[in-house]
Amino acid sequence: MRIGLLKGFLAQHSTPLLGIDISSAAIRVIELARLSDGWRVEHYAEHELPRAVMREGSIVQVDQITQALSDVIQKSGSRLKEAAMALPPGLVIRKMLTLPDDLSEDEIELQVESEAAQNLPFPLNELNIDFGVVGPSAGNPGNADVILVATRKETIAERLEIAQAVGIRTAVIDIESQALMAALNSTKNSVDNLVATRAQAVLQIGRDSSYFFVENHRTLIFEHELNMGFQRLQKDLDRHPDQVVATTKAFCAAVCQEFKRALQMYSTTSQHVPIDKFFLSGQEQSLLRLPSMMQEQLSIIAEFANPFAEMKFSTSINKSKLQTDASSWLVACGLAMADKTS
Repeated sequence: MRIGLLKGFLAQHSTPLLGIDISSAAIRVIELARLSDGWRVEHYAEHELPRAVMREGSIVQVDQITQALSDVIQKSGSRLKEAAMALPPGLVIRKMLTLPDDLSEDEIELQVESEAAQNLPFPLNELNIDFGVVGPSAGNPGNADVILVATRKETIAERLEIAQAVGIRTAVIDIESQALMAALNSTKNSVDNLVATRAQAVLQIGRDSSYFFVENHRTLIFEHELNMGFQRLQKDLDRHPDQVVATTKAFCAAVCQEFKRALQMYSTTSQHVPIDKFFLSGQEQSLLRLPSMMQEQLSIIAEFANPFAEMKFSTSINKSKLQTDASSWLVACGLAMADKTS
């Protein structure tokens, strides 16, 4: 199941979409072609962003982001005029509800709106709200778990306006975690894994902060923010330029400790199910030690996700260059895979 934020608001579409991922570190755009047996990369480009233009997922320098987006789309060579974009988890409110399992969709919607009015920190007229039925509630027979998702309307409007300013119509606005999982689930290894087990997890390491996501049967059931990111590593490297190996090792050890606490939190939730497979997303070249340290310190086998592992590439694509830090492209790829059946 995939949850979009503008249910019933954005038009249905059947044409390919340009995946636009605006993160605190970079703007990434990618165009994928759907094939009978998978996907082909048609166009892509990325543009690194200075720290000041984004803060905690919010856009601070709108003009600079708009210009950067225009530049990166032109650099990509894509001629698509419709796109899918995403909101970072920090700008989205999630809440799991337990409701009777015999309610109609309209009745669920009324219950969700009532819950939002009573417990969300903003008035309903300032929010876009969506919901999705996760499934039968564990431990509550006769009930179903329903996930409520909300974000400020101004947050969505800002991204729509930026895209419009560069000649792009936004057909889908999703959540980064949902797009990330969509790309992950497109790979054969992940699909085979889901047949054998119930849950898989992703540790997404960003510039300012990181997120731990757990998915069960294609539904996101847990997320937790880790208060650390690559910016911390960069600051440490700037202070100790002659100690790259030791500094990187210390950063990976700190990530493991933060991740251990996140795992402990997950184990206490009502949605907890065993995790069989762990994936990593981030600057792989800076974190080559992390998978082995996670296995050594946490007894967890983790690998960097690669959305391009089973894709084909058009003749103009520099495959080896794109594969560098491939896991950083999960969100953009998941957005480019969006269609009217999502």
